[in-house]
Amino acid sequence: MKKTIIITGASGDIGKAIAEKFAKLGYNLALCSNKNNVEYDDDIKSKYKIEIKNYKMDISDFKQVETVFNKIFSDFDAVNVLVANAGISEKRKLIIDVTNEEINDLIDINLKGSIVCSREFVKHVMDKSGKIILIGSFVANYGCACESVYSASKAGLVGLCKSLANELGNFDITVNMVNPGFIDTKMNNNLTSAEKEDIENMTPLMRLGEAVDVAEAVAFLAEDSGNFVTGQAINVDGGYIPL
Repeated sequence: MKKTIIITGASGDIGKAIAEKFAKLGYNLALCSNKNNVEYDDDIKSKYKIEIKNYKMDISDFKQVETVFNKIFSDFDAVNVLVANAGISEKRKLIIDVTNEEINDLIDINLKGSIVCSREFVKHVMDKSGKIILIGSFVANYGCACESVYSASKAGLVGLCKSLANELGNFDITVNMVNPGFIDTKMNNNLTSAEKEDIENMTPLMRLGEAVDVAEAVAFLAEDSGNFVTGQAINVDGGYIPL
């Protein structure tokens, strides 16, 4: 029986890279996004003999999350992995300029959304086993000036990861976190060439990360290689050293 992975935020660059990696590994894909469909699923279907289903889900609508997760577990026989990847970034601004709406959106999507997705996943796998992988950010370790609310939302995932790992280990459910550094995705298209060069100079590997780098770390945690790893945060940041 093929394993199935749930990927939230599936329409983004990192979501796509994770989907492609797990398709190669033979997983069925439950792709969740706030769009009606992802753009790459037909291409994946043409390459791999797997089942792919798309689910429109607003991760900040907690009742909708519950409904979609019930549908996923009804549609697939063996759902084993959740990758909580959905998230939004923050426009760089001083804290005094951050609006209440922006605060609510960042916390609801980046933190609360991952909490609710984890809860709904666990409801269905407590008598089996499973793996939860939260996608955080390097700012969870360092903070980031003028992105304080975003940083707080990602730092909150660290507490969630460690707490759930302790809570769920007895049920053979591992919980880990992948913290990407600066990844060359559409989300970082606002960076100028000079800013990217500065980031590369602060990165020992002297380059920006790629979405596939994140996908490889997720696969390590989701496969048997990660069976005795829980409560950990893997930094996929090229060794980034903030100055």
